[in-house]
Amino acid sequence: MAKDKITVTLDPDVVALTDADANAAQQSRSEYVERVLRDEHYRRLLARVTPDPLPSGDAPALQSLLAWQQNPTAA
Repeated sequence: MAKDKITVTLDPDVVALTDADANAAQQSRSEYVERVLRDEHYRRLLARVTPDPLPSGDAPALQSLLAWQQNPTAA
């Protein structure tokens, strides 16, 4: 995938924290910043979504499915 190059001016403390987080994630600074920006974009999109209410009749089946997902051998 082609990438665009940008220049961003940051406080040195922010750069140091970003570098530390990138190293902890075993990513380059560019990879880390790209991931963080993408995550923030999707977080904002999800924050705008309002969930549809769950039909009351579906609750027991969904609870059973969730219990099975947590422990499939117990079924």
